[in-house]
Amino acid sequence: MTQCCHISPDRISQKRIDVKMVESRCGILCSKCEYQEKMNCKGCIAIDRPFWGDSCPVKSCCEEQKHNHCGECTDFPCPLLIEFAYDEKEGDNGKRIETCRYWAKTHVFDTAKFLKDVVTQNANDLPKHFTPNAVICWHCSNEQLTVDEYVRANCEYPGKWEGTVERTEKIEDGMIIVSNIIPKLTTTIVKAYNIKVFVLQS
Repeated sequence: MTQCCHISPDRISQKRIDVKMVESRCGILCSKCEYQEKMNCKGCIAIDRPFWGDSCPVKSCCEEQKHNHCGECTDFPCPLLIEFAYDEKEGDNGKRIETCRYWAKTHVFDTAKFLKDVVTQNANDLPKHFTPNAVICWHCSNEQLTVDEYVRANCEYPGKWEGTVERTEKIEDGMIIVSNIIPKLTTTIVKAYNIKVFVLQS
């Protein structure tokens, strides 16, 4: 553990950064959805139930099978997803199906799984989100940690946590994750390559 969060260039991969993230179970791009602001919808990954009803059958099916999105399913695209994608009123003429197909073919960073592993203090899975030489900066204490130090500090912290992803914003070389980790709102900047984080600032 060291003071200061200066990141040495040799700790960062020089490969092209291509950050992608799963935004929904069915392939809807929540970041471009009009209901995000109109209905204060945080996206189906971050909520238990949709604003338009008690449950979403696509979300329920996907999560019951422990998939990140429908594109990971062996039955993709299933009749249920096709029905939703081509619905006369709320469908998108199959765009969400193509999005799921794209996600399935490319690496994605799963923000919901990452946050879940943080709040449940999952020492086994938390390191899997990082490259071996990742840099973690905690600005509140002005510390720079290795992956092992971050996992140990996170998992040894006392108390029971709860958390939700409030918002994600893509930036040029990564993404900003705004999460509500009780008892405080946390903003995290993530830089990743091929789903592995190599810089995290929180």
